[in-house]
Amino acid sequence: MRELQSRKRSRETEQAFIAEGVRLVEEAAAVHWPMAFILYDETLSGRGVDLIHHIHSQSEIPTYEIAPSLMADISDTETPQGILAVLKQQALPITENPTFLVIADQIRDPGNMGTLLRTAEAAGADRVLLTPGTVDAFSPKVVRAGMGAHFHLPILALKWQEISSMVEGLPLFLADAEANTPLWEADLVQPCALLIGGEAFGASPEGQRIATQRITIPMRGRTESLNAAIAAGILIAEVLRQRYQAQKE
Repeated sequence: MRELQSRKRSRETEQAFIAEGVRLVEEAAAVHWPMAFILYDETLSGRGVDLIHHIHSQSEIPTYEIAPSLMADISDTETPQGILAVLKQQALPITENPTFLVIADQIRDPGNMGTLLRTAEAAGADRVLLTPGTVDAFSPKVVRAGMGAHFHLPILALKWQEISSMVEGLPLFLADAEANTPLWEADLVQPCALLIGGEAFGASPEGQRIATQRITIPMRGRTESLNAAIAAGILIAEVLRQRYQAQKE
């Protein structure tokens, strides 16, 4: 459990990751995500106890009660909710002709990454592509911040050659604070990909190379740039706005 919590290599080797907390385990159970086993302790809430009973009635997933002190020792949170599930990695199906892809390029903050995944899933993105140097999407903090997005949204960590091949033929919009085109002037109704650069240095040279158009979020204040997750949310909302408007017309 500690290895899965702290080491990307262990998650890749074991092809497993951890969901912590009642809500995440509920989400996983609701979509019948494959689970290796569940740990819980006596501090588990009534809602959590009901969840354990439901899982017992629906499957043969092993569940083990452990001491609260041990739960606190292996938990990745300061205030454990009394339940951890070890989930197996599972590839979600991907559409052959995507209409909206999101590329997370060297985003290293787990909270930002999880929020981006949650936003992309809420917007109906076909998949999220992670470039080399981006935080592991299945690390505990990203999974918690994703709030269940991992169970519905295909998330692929790829090399640049694979990413270039996957977006071939699609307009690729790069979010760039120095660009001259406001986001609302870009044609985001058409099938396209949106690239969000990292917090510290923006998009990588590879991301800049394959971008076909640069767009910006105009700002009237004195802030130089936005948080990566906030910028992604604004850009993704504009994709939805344009497509909703086009459907009305």
